[in-house]
Amino acid sequence: MSSAPTAVLAPAPETAPAADPATRPRRWRARSRALLAPLLAYLASHALYAAAAAAVSEPYLPVDGRVRADSGLYALVASRGYELFLCDSDPALGPMFAPGAWCGTAGWFPLYPALIRVLTWPTGLGEYTAGLIITELCLLAAFVLLWRLLRGTGTARPVAWAVLALAALLPSGIYLRAVFPMALAVVLLLACVTALRSGRWWWAGGFGALVATAYPMGVAVAAIGFGTVVTLLGRGEVRPLAAARAALAVCGLPVAGLLAVFAVHRVTVGHWNAYMMIQEHYGNGVHNPLTSLYKLAIEPAVIPVAQPRQDLLWELDVYTDAELWWSLALVLLAVTAAVIASGRGTLRRYDAGLALYAVAIFVGPLIAGPAVSQYRSHSLLLPALLVLRHLPARLLWPYAVSAGVIAVPMGMLFSTWLLF
Repeated sequence: MSSAPTAVLAPAPETAPAADPATRPRRWRARSRALLAPLLAYLASHALYAAAAAAVSEPYLPVDGRVRADSGLYALVASRGYELFLCDSDPALGPMFAPGAWCGTAGWFPLYPALIRVLTWPTGLGEYTAGLIITELCLLAAFVLLWRLLRGTGTARPVAWAVLALAALLPSGIYLRAVFPMALAVVLLLACVTALRSGRWWWAGGFGALVATAYPMGVAVAAIGFGTVVTLLGRGEVRPLAAARAALAVCGLPVAGLLAVFAVHRVTVGHWNAYMMIQEHYGNGVHNPLTSLYKLAIEPAVIPVAQPRQDLLWELDVYTDAELWWSLALVLLAVTAAVIASGRGTLRRYDAGLALYAVAIFVGPLIAGPAVSQYRSHSLLLPALLVLRHLPARLLWPYAVSAGVIAVPMGMLFSTWLLF
């Protein structure tokens, strides 16, 4: 005698309670407020440099107002690829350099021109326009990441606003708004710090590798990862084997990124050392950093144009020196802040690494030589401002004011082609 199968009653799956429609506007308002501070910093910094350009009757907002010197070389790489040739082979360049010197575009790193190429190919935009779009997007994203890192660490609002003001008023910040790879490198650096904060070592290393392909000093990002791993190892928060794996990611990948640049040069122009071959004729190489610092302090600044504005030459010497010493002070403050935080027990895993990175970014260009644009590289100090959150706002605000006092004439000098 057969029987019908019995029904098995399973409990109904639990469902999450429906979101209250009234909470959605509140979430959007909260997110909008979180973006307000970085957006204000972004706009205020542009207003500052627009005013600086207006003071010398030069444009700032148009694309041409943000194109200088090496911008053209990045555009050439984007449009034609890398080139390397003897300067003697060009009648215009030959008299400018010693016999046997090498010229071309292989002295500049590939990530920024590659992105320009990606943007110009489907849109038909000019290289300078595409470069400026990339710069602006990266700069805004950098302010957002900086603010999120500040608020995510529970930084007091007055201190967080002071650090954000320092980022907006960075004396060399004009290069973060120009057709240069500086804003791209900075946003990748902050993305690396964000990944380090959550222990995503391979993500951090990946961002670091991209930084290393964006700008020659970008490989210094490895210092942030190294300091992070050493901090965790010293606290006993990771075992030695895990620390070694993390170090492989956060230090090894940036070095791999730098080697990838050399490989690109080998494939495109036939020389692994094409970057050094071009930099050599500018006098760049390996120098005593103290000697370079001394020369920068006592010798007149390089005048990059044939017919400079005579009324601004005194500002060129005064404010490029002021930017140099301000940046040195930032490095010392970052190291001091990290030491203070360590003593208080408030040192975050990446703080010591950021302090090491600040030292590397300041010393690295000095090792390359006094002919290197020190102030341009100093724009990469922006991520190190995060460490200053351990200092009181009453110290940071006067320091921010001093930054603005230097930033305005630096903007004027840039607008009149006296910075290169």
